[in-house]
Amino acid sequence: MAKKKKKEILTPEQQTEADYQKAVRRMEGAAKMMQPKDKVHMYKEATRMFEALSDYKDSRERKKECKKRLPGAREEYRQEIYQTGQKLKEKAHSSAEYEEAIKQFQILKQDYKDTPQLIAWCREQKAKALKREHAKSVRIRVLLIAGIAAAVAFVLYLRTPDAYYQEGKILMSLGDYERANTVFAKSKNYKDTDKRVLECGYQRAVMFAEKGDYPMAVKILYNKVGDYKDALRKKAWYEKKVLEKAKAGDEVIFGRERWLVAQIEQGKRLLVKKKPMDVDLAYQSGESDFSWAKSDLRNWLEQEYFQQCFSAVEQEMVLQTRIETEPNSLYGTNGGEASNDHMFLLDESQAKQCRGFLKVSGNQREWWLRTPGKEADSAAFVSAKGAVMRCGYTVDSKDISVRPAIWVSVL
Repeated sequence: MAKKKKKEILTPEQQTEADYQKAVRRMEGAAKMMQPKDKVHMYKEATRMFEALSDYKDSRERKKECKKRLPGAREEYRQEIYQTGQKLKEKAHSSAEYEEAIKQFQILKQDYKDTPQLIAWCREQKAKALKREHAKSVRIRVLLIAGIAAAVAFVLYLRTPDAYYQEGKILMSLGDYERANTVFAKSKNYKDTDKRVLECGYQRAVMFAEKGDYPMAVKILYNKVGDYKDALRKKAWYEKKVLEKAKAGDEVIFGRERWLVAQIEQGKRLLVKKKPMDVDLAYQSGESDFSWAKSDLRNWLEQEYFQQCFSAVEQEMVLQTRIETEPNSLYGTNGGEASNDHMFLLDESQAKQCRGFLKVSGNQREWWLRTPGKEADSAAFVSAKGAVMRCGYTVDSKDISVRPAIWVSVL
């Protein structure tokens, strides 16, 4: 760290000489100042400093010279102020600008030239400007209030069904069907909005399909379009395209349900309903021995649920399959006669094969198999933990869920 330099101590004679040189520099510097105000200040300072030096060298002569030059510097300073005030006055239009000119003239404390008249004139113009500004302010407030009222009215209009409807039409014309659909939803039941919502969904599905995103196209038609135009036929076609590329374990939409792809074969796919469903129906009623082919559950699936679940086009894609039920692998219970079904239940061997992906998280429920149980009046089922229960449960129960399967053609 550098040591602090000690302050030099001057003798009285040295101090007087230093003060003299400082005063000389002030005097000579004043003559070089560009600003009249600074020039006046430095001549005053130099005069004061030479006066303090009294008879030292030529201090008296220099003091006289400073006093001689001071009036000229003051006049130059006053002239500068006066000219600045004149420029401000000439450019002034607002009350604030006239006030600036007045302040400039007032710096000249004593009457200088025609400054009293100029100040009076500026004050008069300032008063007129204030009146104009007040009138303008009133007009602006009126216009502002009118503008606010118009804006409020416009905002309120923007929330009306007609506004949403018009915006939706514009978005449709631009091909932005997703945003159009969102906007139309806010004008529900207005004019032909409901039809336009269907059209938006239809066009969105077509656009996704054209890009090769068939799962999204199916999802849109499944959720939002129904039987609008040829949506059911398009949906079936898109579902087939999804199934062509599906792998075992994939989730797909087909008809009105979500399914898991359980098996891949040439030209067809085995689908099993993703979630077991409660149907409030016994597997089989009566006292006769259990048989899948004669069961009430098979009849309901084939005659009712199949019709409810699929469109006519999708029904054509579901293959009628010859179903032969093998005896129970542990107890040897007879599986009964064969049947030709569109919808059926898995048997125990299929359930074991597909166990890895048929167990859906958060959906722990027992579901029937078509394999007979230990007793003649029972059927096997899959437990909530995914185990095949070959001992079975009595078929007159309504406590076990149903998980139908179908073979779908992809040709």
